[in-house]
Amino acid sequence: MARQIDFWTLLRMTQEYVSSHYAAVLTDKAKLSQLKAYVDKYLRDNDFKVEGMTTKELIDKLYCEMAEYSILTPFLGSPDLEEINVNGWDDIALTLLDGTIVKLKEHFHSPQHAVDIIKRLLHHSGMIIDNATPMSQGHLPGNTRITALKEPIVDEERGVAVSIRLLHPQRVTLENLVETGFATQEMVDFLCMCIRYGVPFVVAGATSSGKTTLLNAIMTSIPDNKRVFTIESGSRELSLVRRGEDGHIVNNAVHTLSRPSDNPAYDITQEDLVVASLRFNPDIVCVGEMRDVECYSAVEASLTGHTVVSTVHAGPGSAAHMRIALLCQKRFPINFQTSLMQAGQAFPIVVYSHKLENNSRKCMDISECIINATGEREYNCLYNYEITKNTIEDEQFIIEGHFCKPNMMSDSLRRRLIQYGVPQNKLNRFLKGDDSE
Repeated sequence: MARQIDFWTLLRMTQEYVSSHYAAVLTDKAKLSQLKAYVDKYLRDNDFKVEGMTTKELIDKLYCEMAEYSILTPFLGSPDLEEINVNGWDDIALTLLDGTIVKLKEHFHSPQHAVDIIKRLLHHSGMIIDNATPMSQGHLPGNTRITALKEPIVDEERGVAVSIRLLHPQRVTLENLVETGFATQEMVDFLCMCIRYGVPFVVAGATSSGKTTLLNAIMTSIPDNKRVFTIESGSRELSLVRRGEDGHIVNNAVHTLSRPSDNPAYDITQEDLVVASLRFNPDIVCVGEMRDVECYSAVEASLTGHTVVSTVHAGPGSAAHMRIALLCQKRFPINFQTSLMQAGQAFPIVVYSHKLENNSRKCMDISECIINATGEREYNCLYNYEITKNTIEDEQFIIEGHFCKPNMMSDSLRRRLIQYGVPQNKLNRFLKGDDSE
């Protein structure tokens, strides 16, 4: 007669059985496929049953708990999700691509259960989270970025707090940017012209505002004969390698990732990679995000004539350059006004991306930074999104607006673009008046 048993008790007993009789199956990925057979044998030998579950469902769930990621498994790698947030062991929220947040009814069995699963997730990238290291960052194959916190940073009864970002680098194209109302065709073409002809720019904005999405799309416009060197931290968000119909790679891109180490002496930082990139004779260097001292090297690379593009967590125009200058100060605390001037010279174009309350993303501002004769910065807004309606109707945010072109580019930027090879007939398009949409 079948022996009814609680699932979590059965899970513990099954884990003990497999560990004592088939330990290698849990440590050798090549043997992991055999795990279900061992679990099946254990259940049949002991005639264990869990109420409400068939034998197959029980085997699948035990396998999911022992070899996969419990209740998170179905959502990892989902093309419809942007983020999974574990606010605590019993509170999990999913953020859909349109910004909608859905709370899961399912949750982990206990705080320790949540910690165990997150440890397994982090193990993929060789990272750990424990009492000595209660904060950890890692990634999964397929462009998934993990940031995890445990006690004492979070309350003991909550277990963990985790942000799992699911990155979709090839989802948005240049055409999508226009079709979704993120920007106008002229704004997209302007940025493509800048990167093609050597005018560095930085995309500023908050988390999940579309910074990297925009940068990734713009970089697909780079001609195949231009060498591109990308530098990222933790997980791959940029995807620029292009293959022809015969399967051969047709463009010239080098993708790199920084590598942390338990021994700081063996760390390979973004700053190291920026320095290394210059030895590859790149036409364009892309630093996925400037968040630390690598900012100084990116500024230096740009000031020495390289085309550098990047993103930064900041506001538009002067706020972005302020943030860049502050990050540079972490490496060399020179006169702050000098840092500000260098930031403006290194990134003369600032693009501001923003996520509105209705969850739509907009390129709110593209501004040119002009350094005058006294070294002061002046900002010339070339394109912006003007909000004309912002109301709440039936508990929904209703936001309407249109893109404007308030000013022409400066003579200095026009001369620079001509000097760098922009055909005059191509440049003339951007020298016309307001092309509001």
